[in-house]
Amino acid sequence: MSDEKNNPGTDEKKNPGNAVQNIIATLKDNPKAIYAVIGALAVIGLVMALGGGGGQVQVKTAAAPGQTIVLQNPNGGDTQLNAIPGLVSVAQSEEDEKQIVCHVAAGTPAVVEEEQSVVGLPFVKVQVKDGPCQGKSGWASKINIQAR
Repeated sequence: MSDEKNNPGTDEKKNPGNAVQNIIATLKDNPKAIYAVIGALAVIGLVMALGGGGGQVQVKTAAAPGQTIVLQNPNGGDTQLNAIPGLVSVAQSEEDEKQIVCHVAAGTPAVVEEEQSVVGLPFVKVQVKDGPCQGKSGWASKINIQAR
């Protein structure tokens, strides 16, 4: 007897194409295996989509009290200043509307008053130096500021 007959895995090591052909033949012969592969891929995709980044938000702009910055929403549009540090819900209630200090146009200069993290998200309190919100102070997400 040859060594290859006693060790069936050697064929696949010599010719990796046989392994692929065997997998394809198994999938053709067993449709349930195809559904299992599709289901596994769907579960993996779902876990990756819902898993998120996992860590804290990485903000590269350094901000110190007294520093002049520019308010710039990275998603476009205005930056919302709130009375307290934190995010206002999408479905705004009457309570949320009371927390809104002002909507500041992109590119408006402001001065940092203080910093604070809420649930791992960095916020800065700023005083607006120009425009319709001039002189007002409020909290904005730190991703909405750029060093000047």
